[in-house]
Amino acid sequence: MRYYESAFASAVRILLVGALVSFSMPAVAEMRVLVAVDPSDAVSNNVIGIGSLDTLSKSLNTKAIVTKTQNLSDAMRASRTVENDVIIGPAHVTASAVSHAYKLLATTGSQQEYALVARKEIESIEKLKGKHVYLPQQDSLPTYLAKGLIRESGLSFKSLGKVTYGRTSGAGLLSVSYGMADAAIASLADVNEWMKSHPDAVHILKKTRPVPDGMNLMVRKDISPIDEDNVLKWISSAEGMASGLGRLQVAANGDSAKFHYVASLGIFTPNSLPNVTIVTAEQVMDLAAKGAVIYDTRSPKEYALEHIKGAVAMPYQEKSLKDVDYDASLDDFSVANSAPRQAPAIFLCNGPECWKSYKASRAALAMGFEKVYWFRGGMPEWREKTLPVMSSLPAKTNLAAAKR
Repeated sequence: MRYYESAFASAVRILLVGALVSFSMPAVAEMRVLVAVDPSDAVSNNVIGIGSLDTLSKSLNTKAIVTKTQNLSDAMRASRTVENDVIIGPAHVTASAVSHAYKLLATTGSQQEYALVARKEIESIEKLKGKHVYLPQQDSLPTYLAKGLIRESGLSFKSLGKVTYGRTSGAGLLSVSYGMADAAIASLADVNEWMKSHPDAVHILKKTRPVPDGMNLMVRKDISPIDEDNVLKWISSAEGMASGLGRLQVAANGDSAKFHYVASLGIFTPNSLPNVTIVTAEQVMDLAAKGAVIYDTRSPKEYALEHIKGAVAMPYQEKSLKDVDYDASLDDFSVANSAPRQAPAIFLCNGPECWKSYKASRAALAMGFEKVYWFRGGMPEWREKTLPVMSSLPAKTNLAAAKR
C-alpha cells in the first residue's frame, strides 16, 4: 500500500471527529454525514473509523448521524437527493454531487490513470465483443471508467460475452493473467507493476485521462459561511497538518472541473430517446397544467420525503445495468400496468445520472402509452429552480426537506 493511503484514512477519521465538531448549526435539527467507500479502492476502503456519535452530537449541540456505506448505487442516489449535509466519497460520487447541490471543499489533490487490459491476443477493445470481462462491483469508479472506455470504442456491455463483478481490481489482473477472464480494468500504477512481474500476461488496450484519486469532501451549497469556514480552518490547522490531515487539501477553484471527465465517461444517461420527448422543469409545469400525468419513478422513501405536487408515485424496481443495453427482464415496472395509456405521461427520477426514468420511459412506450415525456433533469433540476415540492412525511420528520 502506498504511504498516503493509511495517512489519508487517518485524516478522514480525524476529520469526522474533529472537523465536524467545529460545525455550528443551531438552526438544523440534525447533521447528516455520509461516508461512501469503494471496496475496490484501498484508500476509501480503509476509512473505517467514524468516531463516537455521542461525542459528535454533544459537540454540535444537535443530533449527528454518520453513515458509512459500500453501496455506491445508494451513495450516487444520495448525492442527488440532498439528504446529507456532508458527503465524503470517491471521484464518481463527487462528480455527481458537485453537479447539483454540493460544492467541493477538500480533496487529496492527487490523480491517477486507469487502464483497460486484456490478454495479448486481444488487439483492441473492439475485439472484446463476445469476450469475458472482469470488473469490480457495478458502481465502483473503475467500472464506471471501464464502461466509458468501452462505449467510446462503439461497444456496449451487452455486446460482451460475460461480465463478472468482483470486489477488487487486483483480482481482475489475476483473472486475465491466468486465463479466467479476457479483460479487466485497474489503476495504471497497478498495471505497470503487474506487467513487470508478468511481462507476457496482459497488455494495455486503452488508458483513461488522469482522474481524481482517493476520497473527497463535499458540503451542501447552502451550508452557512461560518460552518464552512470552521471546516476550512480545521483542515489547514496545525493539529490537522500534524495528524496527516494536510493530505486532504482545501479545494482550489478549478478542482471541481477535474470531475467532469469522470461524469462524462460513466455516469450520465443518453441525452436523447427515440419516440420520447425530453422536457425541462418549466415544460413539465405547463404539460401538467394541460392534463399530463407526472410519474415519479424513484423509491417510495424518496417520494415521501419530497416530490412534485400532483406527481404519482410509480417506483421503477431496477436491477439491470445502468446502460442503454440493459436487460429489462431483470427489472420490475408492473406498477405501471394499471396506469391510463391515453393521457400524456411524464417520467422523472433523480436527474441525468439516474436511469430509472429513462428505463421507465422506454417501458411505457412498449406498454402502449400514447405520448411519453422524459423529464431527464428530474428532481435535481426541479429543486435547483426552487419550484414547489410536497412531502408525505410528518413535519417533524421532514425537517431536512423543509430547510431546502
